[in-house]
Amino acid sequence: MDRRSLLKNLGLGALIGAIPGTRTLAANTPAIIKAKKRVLRFAHLTDVHLEPEMHAPEGLAKCLRHIQAQKDAPSFIMNTGDCIMDALKQPKDRVEVQWNLWHGLMKSDNSLPIEYCIGNHDCWGAGQTSDLLYGKKYALEMMQLEKPYRSFDKAGWHFIVLDSIQPKKDGVWYTCKLDDEQFDWLKKDLEANTKLPVAIFSHVPIVSAATVVVDNKFKEDVGYELGLGSMHTDSARLVALFDEHPNVKLCMSGHIHLYEQIQYNGVTYISNGAVSGNWWKGKRYRTDNGYAMVNLYEDGTFDNEYIPYGWTV
Repeated sequence: MDRRSLLKNLGLGALIGAIPGTRTLAANTPAIIKAKKRVLRFAHLTDVHLEPEMHAPEGLAKCLRHIQAQKDAPSFIMNTGDCIMDALKQPKDRVEVQWNLWHGLMKSDNSLPIEYCIGNHDCWGAGQTSDLLYGKKYALEMMQLEKPYRSFDKAGWHFIVLDSIQPKKDGVWYTCKLDDEQFDWLKKDLEANTKLPVAIFSHVPIVSAATVVVDNKFKEDVGYELGLGSMHTDSARLVALFDEHPNVKLCMSGHIHLYEQIQYNGVTYISNGAVSGNWWKGKRYRTDNGYAMVNLYEDGTFDNEYIPYGWTV
């Protein structure tokens, strides 16, 4: 392909030619621009909060159909938690209804593989401590997971799925952090995987601006205050750990039902908006009900497009 054809195909020929003094730039453009090779495309869903009411089943079905109708199709779905409306404060039979509805829709309206990450509302915490499914065990069984955190390689990237949800010191659910055992595991996993670019997934944001400014209380004499359930309370030590591993490129989450992107010290933190929006009551502030399409590239770069799927109350 000659230079003129290359510029035309890139859509840059007319633009460069129209800028005064760009003849030298145009002559060197083919050496400067190198097409990136995409290695993976997936859909990121979070915070569906499925229940029989609020037309939630119709909403999720519409979202799933929207994803699968994309001309540039994803290879799988990454789900970062809160699949069902709530298990924390519900009796077992109500939790069962919600999960049965989830699996029914996954069977009838979805053909894509799903990778799961546990959210706070997926954990059964209604005081049934004698039941073997109490806590995360119910969610693990429903998501067919052996452990609440794990890692795997896919298409030249290293994926790490974290468990953000921990019981507080008094045993009551929940606070947002990694326990010491999981943090030690994460350190070892990163030390053992230094060659591939890393994408990390958690239900709760590790770093968030919207959580602080938009969704929390401001006190005149104190400033902004974050609750234990808003953002990772161990953000500082996680960020310090990521500083030691420049191949950590991306951290993705949900939980706050808001869409934001933050870049800090070479890591991009993305919270994508919720499938349920404002818990099926319309949009959450200015974030529409939606999902994201994520492209990962061979050189360790990525892009994230948040897509409203057209749900209205």
